[in-house]
Amino acid sequence: MSNVCKICMRRANEWQERTLVDHLRAAHRDEPASVEQVYPELQEEVFSDTENQETSDDPSSPEPITEVPSDDLMDDSYGKKWYMIGVGGAGNNILDAILLRRETLAENNERRARIWQGGLAGYGLLNTNVSELEQTYYAQEEKGYSRNDLLPNCIIGWGKHDYAGAGYRWDIGRELIEADFESGADPFQERWDMKKSDIQDSQAVMFVHSVTKGTGCGSTPPLAEKIRTQVLNDDFVVPKPLFSSIVIPSEGSEYSEFGGRAKVNGIVGLARASRAVDAIVPFDNNRLGDVQTDIRPRINRLGEYNPPQYEEINKPLVAFLEAFTMSSVPQFLDREATMSIMGDVFDPADSFRPVQDKYQQDPDREFTPAVILAPVLGRSRANSFNRSKLEILVRNALFQNKLAEFDPTTAWGGTFLVYGPEEKMQEVSEFIADGTLSSIIADEQFLDAERTSGIESVDIHLKQLVTPYLDDVYLWGTLWNPEMPSLDGMYEHARTLKQEGNTQQAENVRGVWDEVESLFACLGRENMA
Repeated sequence: MSNVCKICMRRANEWQERTLVDHLRAAHRDEPASVEQVYPELQEEVFSDTENQETSDDPSSPEPITEVPSDDLMDDSYGKKWYMIGVGGAGNNILDAILLRRETLAENNERRARIWQGGLAGYGLLNTNVSELEQTYYAQEEKGYSRNDLLPNCIIGWGKHDYAGAGYRWDIGRELIEADFESGADPFQERWDMKKSDIQDSQAVMFVHSVTKGTGCGSTPPLAEKIRTQVLNDDFVVPKPLFSSIVIPSEGSEYSEFGGRAKVNGIVGLARASRAVDAIVPFDNNRLGDVQTDIRPRINRLGEYNPPQYEEINKPLVAFLEAFTMSSVPQFLDREATMSIMGDVFDPADSFRPVQDKYQQDPDREFTPAVILAPVLGRSRANSFNRSKLEILVRNALFQNKLAEFDPTTAWGGTFLVYGPEEKMQEVSEFIADGTLSSIIADEQFLDAERTSGIESVDIHLKQLVTPYLDDVYLWGTLWNPEMPSLDGMYEHARTLKQEGNTQQAENVRGVWDEVESLFACLGRENMA
């Protein structure tokens, strides 16, 4: 008997059935195309006893067996969207905000709480600073950890430093996490409170961190590499995608204006992450602070755990990730439930186009970098929709409420999700079906899809969901590899340091410059093959 069903990837010990054939009959006989493709040798045996049932008009014939998701499935990690790991101070704060958003929805008995219940396969915090860890909701309420608990469960570099953080030294952050794996050690197995099985069961892994200081910038890339090689099975035909949600220093912020090290860390952190993960979602604090209040969700008690300067700017970031998570939740909802998110379900890998698809092959490149996914989230309170109202929604998302600074007309394409209440989505769906909304997004004032210099097209993927308990229509999106003016100053600073500096920091930059050049060679439409 096979140990894993290659259709649903459930292990044999998770089946209620005794044999693979019985499992296919019970769980997948309403998916004949999948069975035919994956198990052609078993197709006849699987369907041999169902043909008469399917064609019979006899009302006493047994009903086909169907698997009905229930609340029990919500407690299972298998197939849920994310395993989330908050690395460093910023990552810890953002994961706290996500958990508090989940609790806010649950406390108010909102069915949307299932978005997070069904979307999180698991989560954990890591940091080099024990004081920052002690102040988190995760440590104080989610886990009830003492300092003695935090050291083995959440500390990077246990026994290798004084647990006061890595400062602005990304190389120190890298060295500390590498120390956790020295001599064949496996902190996932031996101490961190992150189950390997939950990571393996998720659809994708999401790292949440900043690249301004040392821990998130330095530790996350080697952590991602260790997860890929030591936690995830390497025998899958389709590897599990790894994402990074990265907070970058904004142009004009205190970090980028006065802190040369922060500028360098921003470039180095993005570049090193681009080698370790498949997709990067950059957020910058200026843009998060400038977005309209109508996409700042209610998160109770956030001020108790997030520093005052981050309390408001983390709300739209959580709203973006909530919409991203919602897109894969319908499979977990009971068909009898009063809430039902209906529409297109797209997996994490559907949210981006791998760079290698559209990037000109360069034999001198050692690796192909991750795709940059510029995040947007717009909202419309309109009671009825026409082309003009949809243009306003698109403009609201791509300009007023973009969560990082970028030029949409330089993107390689994008994935978009429209969602809202059923009565409004009925009207919006007509404009999706006839191509109106796609043509608006493709217009020259937005993605300018007709302006390409090569033979590759600018792809626009548009999905839709009906989401009860919302009053308004939202447009969520990720735009692939646009030019990002907010990074230009940081790049120029790092390049000057690399060319002219004679310090250790300059030497560190030279050591990762191949990654920097590979990433920046992909940004902007002129770099699309």
